[in-house]
Amino acid sequence: MKSAFDLETIPDEKQRIELLTRELVATKSVNGTKGEVVLVEKLEKILRTFTVFKKHPEWVWTQKIKGDELGRKNIFAFLGKEGIQKTVLYHSHFDTVGLEDFGSIKEKALDPTYLEQYFTNYDSDREVQNDADTGDWLFGRGALDMKSGDAVNIVNLLYFSEHPELQEGNLLFMGNCVEENDHSGVIAALDELKRLQEEWNLQYSVAINTDFISPKYAGDTQKYIYYGAAGKTLTCFYIKGIETHVGNTYAGIDSTLIASRINLLINNNPDFVEDISGEEILPSSCLMLRDQKDFYNVQTAKVTEMYFNTFTYKKPVFEIIEQLKIAVKSDCEKLVNEARQRENKFLSKLNFPEVDNTRKLNVYSFEEYLNHLDDLGIDWQSLIDSFIISNPELDKRSAGFELIDYLDQQVNDNEAKVVLFLAPPFCPHNSISQDSKVYQDLEEVLQKNNEKIDFTMKQFFPYLSDSSYLMIDETPQEIAKMKNNFPLVEQLYPLPYEKMRELNIPAVDIGVYGKGAHTWKERVYKPYSFGILPKLIRNYTQKIWQD
Repeated sequence: MKSAFDLETIPDEKQRIELLTRELVATKSVNGTKGEVVLVEKLEKILRTFTVFKKHPEWVWTQKIKGDELGRKNIFAFLGKEGIQKTVLYHSHFDTVGLEDFGSIKEKALDPTYLEQYFTNYDSDREVQNDADTGDWLFGRGALDMKSGDAVNIVNLLYFSEHPELQEGNLLFMGNCVEENDHSGVIAALDELKRLQEEWNLQYSVAINTDFISPKYAGDTQKYIYYGAAGKTLTCFYIKGIETHVGNTYAGIDSTLIASRINLLINNNPDFVEDISGEEILPSSCLMLRDQKDFYNVQTAKVTEMYFNTFTYKKPVFEIIEQLKIAVKSDCEKLVNEARQRENKFLSKLNFPEVDNTRKLNVYSFEEYLNHLDDLGIDWQSLIDSFIISNPELDKRSAGFELIDYLDQQVNDNEAKVVLFLAPPFCPHNSISQDSKVYQDLEEVLQKNNEKIDFTMKQFFPYLSDSSYLMIDETPQEIAKMKNNFPLVEQLYPLPYEKMRELNIPAVDIGVYGKGAHTWKERVYKPYSFGILPKLIRNYTQKIWQD
């Protein structure tokens, strides 16, 4: 039986891609595990079986991620054209989310053959059962997101190595680790891309990502092609109430009540999304909400923490922070007034006199909170420096909460407050102008496709993407304003913004097609992804080289 190490001996391209996809799916590479290292080493071995890389072994190499405890690596493969600068970058990631959602069949999560048979008999979901019945879908963790995308890129690389007469420019494949949480793989790869640009005199014309696309609604047959990447930030709220005994509950302000109000205000609220016609602009969604209590008692929760996934598209992040702060401040004023009314209603039932409760609930951005500490005469910079020294191994998501809690304990003001700030990861947004040759070439290639596919071009890839780091739309001034509300940004998530600007690689997503990404029903549609897509990408690559 053929293996992925025999790709050159397999004449049929679709069989090549399916075989390689199955091999990669079978190799467990869950984000944050040694499996990411195992997979990149397998990819390197597979690439080195290609005739072109036996002739040019220096054209395949890996890049270690500095300081990574697991020893994770990116992988690169180069197909050069002598005397040519113009370079097309194929990029994809090879890590996956975990397997826990497969439940009782977790041990079979990497076995596409078993899963196809399993879902053929799965009558709890007629759609997935019908898909399995056709034999046109390949199942398994990572099949869609995005080992099939890796396979398409690698097989296209092999194709051009076998047809040098069609290669009119350079081709660089980049496979990245650590995409599924902090994107540290592609961030580290920026150094390598810059080195190649300078030492090999490469000119990056476009980056083609093969990350997955999916139908948007039942019966949707369109294939979406994206010429930009949505950004993402983690918008966080440190919420401090005034604790009290539950037997005297009106004497305080419950931090969990404040958090609930903020959640109701922001979570999935379309009022806080940008208005971009024809684009799938997603609202903020809550990813974490918890109080600081770690044991039972009858005291109301003093501090509650929460954060939201907030997508960005065209608006600078600092403007989003300001918009959310104003809305939360207004809602918190309503909450205080309602609390006063409820307390007096309670007192009235007991024939007690009403109280004129003047308690406040202040809302700050992180930058405003530091200014507030300045007004109080507190040397917050020295406190932050002390905090950093005392906490050398901070969790990226909790560090901001811990810092604000530390600062607030020094104030000890018994003031109810909300502090809005940012935490990692931060993915910049970017997009390509419709006036650019990169966009116009893509549009022309899609219009000339011979497969009668209904292609729809969209500006922003709706999921998180490594393409976010290849160029950046926000100005240095806008980034500086954003960083003012990002506690410990240089320690937690220092991004090479200037390198992104210097590289400025326009990125498009021409992705594999399937359903159920990040679910146990994940599957890739083979006729399109293994048959039509590779040719489409090659046509676009050649068009870019020719122009």
